[in-house]
Amino acid sequence: MSMEKDVFAETDYGKVALKKLSPVPENFRLYAAGWLGAQPKDWTVMKVTGAEFRAALSGKNKGKLSILIPGTVRHALVTAEEMKSGNS
Repeated sequence: MSMEKDVFAETDYGKVALKKLSPVPENFRLYAAGWLGAQPKDWTVMKVTGAEFRAALSGKNKGKLSILIPGTVRHALVTAEEMKSGNS
């Protein structure tokens, strides 16, 4: 999968997470997000995960950001309240 466009960065939780994780390099992408808690009533905090990616050297994604760089994975916890206000 190509990570050329950071789709998660355009979401409310992505914007807050990137503020919390900043500074991040240009090739950093958010790629996973999920509520913490077993039931919707418990969903007040979301875990957002991102990492640095490099361009593939061969294959169908050659030249595109698609290879996760080991050791660069980072997480941010974002509350529902932060998403509503847009603040971290």
